[in-house]
Amino acid sequence: MDDKKNGRFLILIGSLLLTVSEWYTFFLVSQVSFFVLSLYVGILIYTLGFIGRVSGSILFGYIGDKMGRRHSIILSAVMIILSTSLILISPSNLLFLVIARTLQGLSLGGEWGAASTILAESYLNSNYRVFILSLNQLSVPLGIILSTFSILVLSIINKVEDWNLFLLLPILLSSISLFTFKDLGETKSPSTSKIPLWEAIRDDWKNILLAIGVKISESSNYYIFTSYVFSESLSVSEISTIVLIATITQLFTMPLFGYLANSFGVKRVILSGIVIYVIGATLFLYNITLAELTLSVSNSALYSPQSSLFVDLFKSKYRVSGTNFSYQLASILGGSMVPSVLALYHLPLLSLVIPISIISLVSISYVKLK
Repeated sequence: MDDKKNGRFLILIGSLLLTVSEWYTFFLVSQVSFFVLSLYVGILIYTLGFIGRVSGSILFGYIGDKMGRRHSIILSAVMIILSTSLILISPSNLLFLVIARTLQGLSLGGEWGAASTILAESYLNSNYRVFILSLNQLSVPLGIILSTFSILVLSIINKVEDWNLFLLLPILLSSISLFTFKDLGETKSPSTSKIPLWEAIRDDWKNILLAIGVKISESSNYYIFTSYVFSESLSVSEISTIVLIATITQLFTMPLFGYLANSFGVKRVILSGIVIYVIGATLFLYNITLAELTLSVSNSALYSPQSSLFVDLFKSKYRVSGTNFSYQLASILGGSMVPSVLALYHLPLLSLVIPISIISLVSISYVKLK
């Protein structure tokens, strides 16, 4: 019994460390590519990251279902180590940056679903399963906070050109994660499906659409309160401070909503998150600081139970594929397109937030958890 508990704990620690390193690298390279390199390189790197995430969801979904969840996570860790090592060798080499960013996108696109699935299956009979899965969601705010502080330190010491040295951190975290997973067994037998994603799309397309519909609110929420806010009439330093404070609060609100979802139900917490999202978007008209804090709370309510929701929507034989694909497709629809449309066409924030929230409300109401 103790060995089983220790094994589950190692899976939790290994998953969290790897997911933090994935997001930290993704955010750091995104920030640096704009501020240190050039606008065009920044746009290229940003675009490659999102393309890689969708491709990675398909590739690693296949590996996770056909070969095993553990294989998918180990390959993801190796890929993030290789990609960061490339940038460490030559941070200004555009070819290396393109290759590294593609690998990062692939790795990030596949790792979340595999980590969520292996955690969910490891804690299948735990009374605190939803709460434990929510802890892995802390990787996003931790990744942002660490990458922001890295940029801040570089600015203070006036050594921005040495930014690549901070990539030693994800290499270390990913290496520790590899060590924790090396002797652990699989949580499920390999799938008998020839192409798990195709089977998920063919037989379970309703749940894919529902998962995307639920997540699109969280994705648009997240990129509004971390990116779109910079279009407001405040200085960059003021907005950066507000965003950082709002992100730090998530270290406390995410576990809280994870606990509430565990106690009162995933659907209820997500419904409350959608309502808070609309309130936060409305507050943008009056007070940006209060709006940011409200949106960060909303994002916590929407994101913390997401691992549990997604993995419970899909059958074991295509669970990683269905989870990954739904997650990454919704991230593009809500996370990259919505802020871009708002900025490009100068639309009022609520003109998109309200329809998106309605889509999520309808989607979560039709979700039937297994």
